[in-house]
Amino acid sequence: MIEKYNLVIAILLTLVSSCKAQNSRENMESNTGSHYVIRESSDCSEKSPMLILLHGHGGNENDLFAFEEQIPLNWIVVSVRGPYKLAENSYRWYDAKLVDGKIVINIEEEEKSRKQIVVLISELTKKYNVDSSKVIVAGFSQGANMAQSIGLCNPNLLSGFAVFSGRYVEEVEQSISKSPNLKNLKAFISHGKEDTMLPIRYAIENQNKLNKLGIKIEYTSDYVGHSISSKEIIAFRNWLSQM
Repeated sequence: MIEKYNLVIAILLTLVSSCKAQNSRENMESNTGSHYVIRESSDCSEKSPMLILLHGHGGNENDLFAFEEQIPLNWIVVSVRGPYKLAENSYRWYDAKLVDGKIVINIEEEEKSRKQIVVLISELTKKYNVDSSKVIVAGFSQGANMAQSIGLCNPNLLSGFAVFSGRYVEEVEQSISKSPNLKNLKAFISHGKEDTMLPIRYAIENQNKLNKLGIKIEYTSDYVGHSISSKEIIAFRNWLSQM
């Protein structure tokens, strides 16, 4: 009887130790070559919701990972590196240029990056015991555009997406899903009122486009430039808690 009791205690201690270890940070590479940093869930017994983070142009997977401190421990948090290298520790998702005052992107590179993240999400969902009904992709700037495009083109894969200082990318329109599940998506949009790189008119335009698609939006803004304020992070965390 004592041996059985000790065995139960040992098993419980092992589980607790495992759960604590899962809250540590790990640098990983997927089967498709995607580099990412992950904080696993503290909950070993249930499927966990997952948050995917995508950095902006010139950033890397470490940029947004500080978000994980604001995310409940039962969430899996994954921050992904863009596939195109600009310089040391500097990456992008696709090339973009200003042509006659209009932003024009390399749609082939965007599509390749988008599909790579979709495959990565599928891999992560299987590998880390993810609750597939609670998968959110969030990004900043170019990463925000990627997050939204992934949601619009793959509404069956996500429950929502978050756009920090991003915009509506017209080149992706032809790939937007016709699935009725598109209207089930939830969107969080945040933008700096003093953003000179992507003026706040882009956020207003984006809301109008998403409204026409029937997507439910929560919007917030703050008196900052092309960055993310603590107010915006708190609003995002509150939105995330409703998933």
